[in-house]
Amino acid sequence: MNTLTGYELRKLIRRKSTLFGLLGILIVSVLSTVVPIFSEKSYDANGEVKGLASIAAEKRYAASFKGELTPEVFSQVVSRYQQILSHSTKVTDGGISYMSNEDFYKAYPEWPVLGFLRTGFSPATEYDYFVVDTLTPEKAATFYEQRTAYIESYLEQNPEGNAYSDVDKATFRQMNEKIAVPLKFDYTKGWYYPLVNSSMFFLIACFVLSICTAPVFSGEYQSGSDAIVLSTRHGRGKLIRAKIGAAFLFSSGMFLLGWLVTLGLSLSVYGTSGWNSSFQTLDTRYLHSPYPITVLGAFLLTTLIGWLACLAIVSFTLLLSSRMRTPFSVIVWSVVLLFAPLFIPQGKSPLFNQLLALLPGRQTQVFDTFNDYDLLHVLGLRLTMPAAIGWTALCITVLLLPFAWRGFHRHEVS
Repeated sequence: MNTLTGYELRKLIRRKSTLFGLLGILIVSVLSTVVPIFSEKSYDANGEVKGLASIAAEKRYAASFKGELTPEVFSQVVSRYQQILSHSTKVTDGGISYMSNEDFYKAYPEWPVLGFLRTGFSPATEYDYFVVDTLTPEKAATFYEQRTAYIESYLEQNPEGNAYSDVDKATFRQMNEKIAVPLKFDYTKGWYYPLVNSSMFFLIACFVLSICTAPVFSGEYQSGSDAIVLSTRHGRGKLIRAKIGAAFLFSSGMFLLGWLVTLGLSLSVYGTSGWNSSFQTLDTRYLHSPYPITVLGAFLLTTLIGWLACLAIVSFTLLLSSRMRTPFSVIVWSVVLLFAPLFIPQGKSPLFNQLLALLPGRQTQVFDTFNDYDLLHVLGLRLTMPAAIGWTALCITVLLLPFAWRGFHRHEVS
């Protein structure tokens, strides 16, 4: 880092907006990781347990199935569950028959695997909680065949009405074939909460960074120091590069600090286990995800793309800052760009929804796309939505920076 970049970086760090922005990011980190503790709920032989006791119980239950979820594991779980069910006392509520609370508590330790069975054997159109009640151990052993059949059915006909070409179907089949079977399972809540709350964190980070970097160029105009700065030897060359470099270093540092705090808080509460588990076991809703990655892989990809989305917003902010006279006007337009796409409703056209996902603001929701069967066709290439979002954010950053540089370079002092 050269002297000019270091000087510009210190200017950004010492602003009051940086302190308030950092506090805002840290508050979001706490809310997304610590607050869920109070809503955690589990069951043991004595009934319901909450909070930290619930987390400890869930870890014990997950530890019983740590490792590969083989067909034998699914078969044994159903066998034990059916034994409890056959001797259970039935309770009727609203015309629906349930097992009694005491029997439910006995069966609950099997819950981690029962959840996958319920999702895996439910019809494609709806979730059937009671599907395991009629499941046989032999049928449960066909869990992976059932998963493949579900995906094939979805590719042929799905609720969203997406019509996949033969090449698209082949692409998704190849992705699923790369997923290691049997799936690897472990307790993953320490990684789960940062990932599912990543869109909120990325959005707030983009908002904070747009405020903090708004004065990079426009602050010089507002204070009147542009006349002095631009008349210096390096005012229209090295200084501009130093300002842009400092803005990117500052933004990256703020983003990584807040994100690592989020991860650190979550792992300290829920533990570090599960990082090498199959992504499909992160939660039952991701069981049919086509991405052949681990939980750690999903976290790293989400982090990378979220960081690129933040840099894209910072680049746009720098462009506005080089053209506008006050930081306030820069902040207003940056906020409009960031939040306006969130109010555009999704349409019936898959292409429209894919393009909508590429807009600033929407890019922060990248983790949600890891569960989708979407391919964006660009110049003969078939890009998955996470890849499309990442490349779009990178292209926005690369394309806007030269215009930001020229905006300040060609500024005429009044």
